[in-house]
Amino acid sequence: MFLPPERPAYRSHVVVERALTPGQCDRVVALGSRWRADEATLAGEASGAADPALRRSTVTWLPPEDDTEWLFERLAAVDERANRQWDFELTGFGEDLQLTAYDRPGSFYTWHQDGLDGEVATRKLAVVVQLTDPATYEGADLELFDVVADLDDEALAAWTDRCRVRGTAVVFPAFEYHRVTPLRAGVRHSLVAWVSGPPFR
Repeated sequence: MFLPPERPAYRSHVVVERALTPGQCDRVVALGSRWRADEATLAGEASGAADPALRRSTVTWLPPEDDTEWLFERLAAVDERANRQWDFELTGFGEDLQLTAYDRPGSFYTWHQDGLDGEVATRKLAVVVQLTDPATYEGADLELFDVVADLDDEALAAWTDRCRVRGTAVVFPAFEYHRVTPLRAGVRHSLVAWVSGPPFR
């Protein structure tokens, strides 16, 4: 009798250490100064709408061009490595990269998904790269729903500390619920990218 090969148990995310070097993190933040920063809006059904009850931050969009080609290539390598966990059918980056700044006390993003249906149905993987030295700000922590639900306080603190290391990427399916907790002090920059593919069936 033929048995298909066993697939690894489902995991909600992959943490990729040293996705970017500290120098590359500085370079990304500097690139952001070339384009206009706008108040963050919502995706999906509420596309283009700003709702400070759900999200407060500023974003700058980094398009593919000569000065950002290296960044797209680096993130593509990170995505390819992480996608071994899910083996999703991917077609590449369908959108510009999002440089997000949590730059005012109280800046946050409530629980949400980055894609599943509607305008964002082609988003298959989300990638969040930590750009800021964690010693320079408080709060604004990325959290995934199942991580918060499954880990005790000590384990969650260790997971958070790991993800706050500068240059670390967290890659997860775009349908996973996640949030950014309120900023208490300082400024946190993160880079967000979405890898596209045929909509899930």
